[in-house]
Amino acid sequence: MAGRGRIKEKGGLSVKIVSYSVAIFFILSSIVPLVWMISSSMKDNISIYSFPPKWVPEVPKTVSVTLNYDDADISKPEEYELDAMEAIWFTWKRMQNEAVGAMKVTGVKDGVIVYTASMPAYNFTVGRPQIVPTMVATHAVMKNKLAKIRAGKYTTFDFKGDGGEYNGSTEIAAELPMHATNALKWLTESKVVKGKVLTISEVKDWKRLFDNYIVLWKKSGDESKGANFGFPHFLLNSVIVTGSTIILQLLIGGTAGYALAHLVRSKVGTWLTLFFVATIMIPEIAILVPLYLTMDKLHLVNSLWGIILPHTAWGIVIFLFKGFFEQLPGELLQAGRIDGASEFKIFWRIIVPMSAPIFTVVAVMTFIAVWNEFLWPLVVARTQDVWTFTVALNDFQQRQSMGSNVIMSSLVIATIPLMIIITSCQKLIEKGVSFTGLKG
Repeated sequence: MAGRGRIKEKGGLSVKIVSYSVAIFFILSSIVPLVWMISSSMKDNISIYSFPPKWVPEVPKTVSVTLNYDDADISKPEEYELDAMEAIWFTWKRMQNEAVGAMKVTGVKDGVIVYTASMPAYNFTVGRPQIVPTMVATHAVMKNKLAKIRAGKYTTFDFKGDGGEYNGSTEIAAELPMHATNALKWLTESKVVKGKVLTISEVKDWKRLFDNYIVLWKKSGDESKGANFGFPHFLLNSVIVTGSTIILQLLIGGTAGYALAHLVRSKVGTWLTLFFVATIMIPEIAILVPLYLTMDKLHLVNSLWGIILPHTAWGIVIFLFKGFFEQLPGELLQAGRIDGASEFKIFWRIIVPMSAPIFTVVAVMTFIAVWNEFLWPLVVARTQDVWTFTVALNDFQQRQSMGSNVIMSSLVIATIPLMIIITSCQKLIEKGVSFTGLKG
C-alpha cells in the first residue's frame, strides 16, 4: 500500500539515462586522448602513424651483433673504434623507424673478444642530427664525427686487445636469423664496416620503453646561440615564471577585487569592473607589439621578468575576486573595523582565510594559461638562458627534427603538474566557482 502512494516523476528515468550518457561521453573524450598520448610517448616514431592504431606500444629490442676481424687489416684501437662506430651508427640509421632500444657490438679476432661497444636508443635520438643526418656511409664521414661521439658520450667503447675473453667459434654464419631486419642485412653486405657478421640476436628490453623521456633530459639548445642549456634548465624557467605569475596574480587581483567589492562606492566599483572586464575582449595579438615596446623601454626584454610582468593583473581575475568577495558577510568586516583593524589587516586576517576556494580557482586558471604559453615567451626571450620549455620544444622540433614520440613524452611531462593540481584541489575549485557569480 505504501508503494502505491509514491509519486513518480514522469520522465525521470530518461533524464538519468541522458545525464549518465553525457557524463560517460565527456569522460571518454578526456581519457581516450590522454591514454593515446601516454601510449605514444613509449612508441617508436613510425608506430604512432600505423593503421590500425596500436594502443599498446611494442617492447623495444636490444640488438647484439658479433663482428669477426680474422681477415681484417686492423690492429690499432682507433681503427677498431672507428669500425665499431660505423657498425652501430650507420646500421641504426637504417633502423631508426623500428622499435630498437639498444645496440651492442662485440669485436672478435682469433676467437678472442677485442672490444665491446654499445649505445642506448636515447643517445641515438639525441645524436642522430649531428652524427648521421643522412644515409651516406663512408669512412670519411665517421672520422669527422668520431670526436663529437666521444664528446657527447653517445657510444661506449671498451677496448680489450689481446687480453679479452675467449669467444669460441669464429665460423661465420651462413645466413642471418629470420628476425634480422633489412638494416642488419645491410651490415652483413657493407663494404664500409670491415668486420664480418658472426651472429645477430635480439632480446626485448622493457626498460627502453621510457627512453623518449630520457631524450628530453639529454636534449640541449643550439650551441651556435651561446651557452648550451638542457631541458631541465628550461623546465625550471617555466616553474619560476608560472610560480611568480600565480603569486602576483593572487596578490594584485585579490587586493584589487577586495577594493572594488568593499572599499569604493558601488557605482564607481561597477564602472571600474566593466573597464577590467573590457580588457578581456582585446585580442592578445593586438597588444603584442605595444607590449614588447613597453618591455623594451623598461629594459626587461630577454629576461624572466619580461615574461612574468604582463601576466600579473588580468581583468578576469579581478572580476572573479570581486564576485566572490561580495558574497562574504559584511558584518565580519564591520566588526574588524570597529576593533580598529586596518583594511590591510582585515584582508589578510579575515578575507584571505575565508577565500581559499577563489584563490585556488585563480591559481589553477593562471597555471593553465602561463604554463602552456608559447607566443609571448617566444617573442621576448631572445637567448636560450631565459627560454621556457615550450620555446625549447619548438626549437628542438625545428632544429633537431624531434620525432612525434618525443613530443608526446614532453606533453605527458607538461600534463602531470596540471593533473596533480586539479585532482588535489577539485573541491576548492567547485566551491570557488559556485561563489564567484558565474553560475549556470
